[in-house]
Amino acid sequence: MGKERLLILLGTLIALIFFYVGLNKWLESKSESAPPPVVIKPAPPQPAFPQQEEKAKEEPKVEEKKQTPPVETQKPKEDLIAQKIQEEKIKEVQKTHQKQEARKEVAKQEKQAEKPKREVKEYVIQIGAFSSKENADRALEKAKSMGYRGEIVNEDNFYKVRVRVKTDDPKKVLAKLKTTFGGAIIKQ
Repeated sequence: MGKERLLILLGTLIALIFFYVGLNKWLESKSESAPPPVVIKPAPPQPAFPQQEEKAKEEPKVEEKKQTPPVETQKPKEDLIAQKIQEEKIKEVQKTHQKQEARKEVAKQEKQAEKPKREVKEYVIQIGAFSSKENADRALEKAKSMGYRGEIVNEDNFYKVRVRVKTDDPKKVLAKLKTTFGGAIIKQ
């Protein structure tokens, strides 16, 4: 029991030491940060009326003598270096982006050149087999409303709804019909 307490106290002491050292490092880094911002005084407002302008011309320009010379607003060398590094990084990112776009364009062109043109063929796709004629009629009407030509074939005691499709990509059409009707198969 005594050893456990001693270990806990020792661990707490070590944690406090690390906290103290880290806090000192952080405070030192804060004091070395950028100098306070430079405040520039705004120029005196211009008179809005022509009469005031005439009076201002007649009066001697005492105010200009009282003004202090403007404070230099040049950025320290560190800021300029950081800005140049940032600009270089932006340029590099733009170059890599342009290279990637060019690669994508070349790959796209190569893909199109490699892709053989498929023939447009007519396929017969069965979209359902129903035991009742009414259900088959409803499925056929739905297919016709989607723009397909179709027919109902009485085969094996079922009313089979088949549609005719002219396409160069039967898999795409088959996937569309499967999502609409729940199932579809190519018959021809």
